[in-house]
Amino acid sequence: MINIFTLSALSEKKKTVIIIGANSSLGKHLCSIFIEKEWSVIATSRKKPKLKEASCFKINLEKESSIRKGVKNILKNIDQIDLVILANGVVYSGAFESFTTKEINRQIQLNFLGNLSVVQKLLPKMREQKSGTIVTVSSLCGLVTFPMLSLYHASKWALEGFCESLYYEMLPFGIRVKIIEPGGIKSEDGYSSIVFPKNSIPDYQELLDKVHNTEWFPSFTSVDIVASQIYKAATDSKKQLRYIIGEESIKFINERQKGFIDESYLLKMKNRFNED
Repeated sequence: MINIFTLSALSEKKKTVIIIGANSSLGKHLCSIFIEKEWSVIATSRKKPKLKEASCFKINLEKESSIRKGVKNILKNIDQIDLVILANGVVYSGAFESFTTKEINRQIQLNFLGNLSVVQKLLPKMREQKSGTIVTVSSLCGLVTFPMLSLYHASKWALEGFCESLYYEMLPFGIRVKIIEPGGIKSEDGYSSIVFPKNSIPDYQELLDKVHNTEWFPSFTSVDIVASQIYKAATDSKKQLRYIIGEESIKFINERQKGFIDESYLLKMKNRFNED
């Protein structure tokens, strides 16, 4: 069964962007911006995207067979890849001890391994054409750490390391790699991307309550602003690797850098969440 839901005519004159995670709030905003800017938009998600002006393909990042078929169908219908945006992601929040092996694997698969698989299958085409840009939406959590987000941090720190290494590998082929690092994103679907463990452990509840108190966490940036900043970063002419979004995010990163490697930042985090 073919993985294509709809396929609009793609103009050869338009630049082509492939957006992974097009059904998320951020993904929808990105699709709208690129459509408005007259790009040919290839929108992918695990369920049928509801985007009339985009060419929509099904890619379930939890299934290698779906990734393989989806990318194959995309490549059949385009002449060139100008831009790839990895905008998918999920946040598992809770005490590490609480998570099942299945939950751990899903966090890493959706945020890390699935993205790697997509990129690996698109690279031969991009290397052949000797052009294109790969934009990964990472997170502030790929640079600093907070309690109760150990799985999410693991996925984002892995993604950051991958992208930074890939950045060097792609330079000889004229392919740019960019990482977007927003703090919290305020979207219409609220906290729908946050998943809590099915099994909670009461001993962690006090710390969990502190973490979910948004007074200490970086203020959220509206999804339309984040999408706009991603568009600007993706379409500039720079070879810049990292783009940090949000003033509060910059403050947290500056704190981390002051204590690199780690002692000063770790002390500040301990003081925020522990009385001793």
